[in-house]
Amino acid sequence: MKPKTYNIEELRCNAFTRAGKTFDIIRYEDFMQETHGFAFPHRHNYYMILLATEGSGSQLIDFKSYSIKAGMVFLLYPGMIHAWEKDKGLKGYLLFFTPEFFTLRFNDNNLLQFPFFNSSYSLPYVQFSPDALSGINFLFENMLTEYKKNDDNMVSALRSYLNILLIECTRIYGANKVIDSEEQQAKLILQNFEKLIDSHFTQKRLVKEYAKILHLTPNYLNIICKENLDKSAGEMIRDRVMLEAKRMLTHEGLTVAEIGYELNFKDNAYFCRFFKKYEGLSPDKFRKQIFNEN
Repeated sequence: MKPKTYNIEELRCNAFTRAGKTFDIIRYEDFMQETHGFAFPHRHNYYMILLATEGSGSQLIDFKSYSIKAGMVFLLYPGMIHAWEKDKGLKGYLLFFTPEFFTLRFNDNNLLQFPFFNSSYSLPYVQFSPDALSGINFLFENMLTEYKKNDDNMVSALRSYLNILLIECTRIYGANKVIDSEEQQAKLILQNFEKLIDSHFTQKRLVKEYAKILHLTPNYLNIICKENLDKSAGEMIRDRVMLEAKRMLTHEGLTVAEIGYELNFKDNAYFCRFFKKYEGLSPDKFRKQIFNEN
């Protein structure tokens, strides 16, 4: 079975033209009835937000299993590998949107300003207290009602509600974190470093190459990474290569050799040694394990 990328309009067979096939919202339990949950791994090419209001469950996000319980809001961004795992009476809402849906009104870089969307080292969820949850539930219910209206102001209203939702999630995400100017500078360096890695990880594998672009010394870049993430700069580059290798093994219908080539490894044997060194499994065994588990 070859996994595939899902566009928003493929997730359900109706209602998407209302927002130009760039937005959808549905109750979680209705979605599961319509789609059977897509239990196998699939790559997102859109943003997804899940609000859990009752019950519990779990899901796989970029090869890590996360428990789901009431009050949690999960925020996934394009490129992530996702699979539903367990569902024990889970209820809530699912919201899907493309980058274009949001950026037609807001600045193109705005989505990256939200902490859960700008770092692969950030947790993909926030936990709301029971008191705060009622307000978030109100936002989702209003969006669902607005979506069903399908009037001339629907898209504008949905974008505004979505922006408020992301702001509220950011407030909880950063609660109790007092960041001084030095920490803020380090955070900015890390964000820029990760953006550069995302753009160049197939071609640039040396810390000094990124440090030069950032106008930093390799040693200082390493210090920033170690102090804030407990990882070296080299580990961050390697982790991104490994993440993409796992995503491609899970998603792409390519051979292991073709994936190694796409990731700029000089030969298949080197790619296999690299992958096994850091994952503990060969690429072929990793691929089989993922599909056997799901």
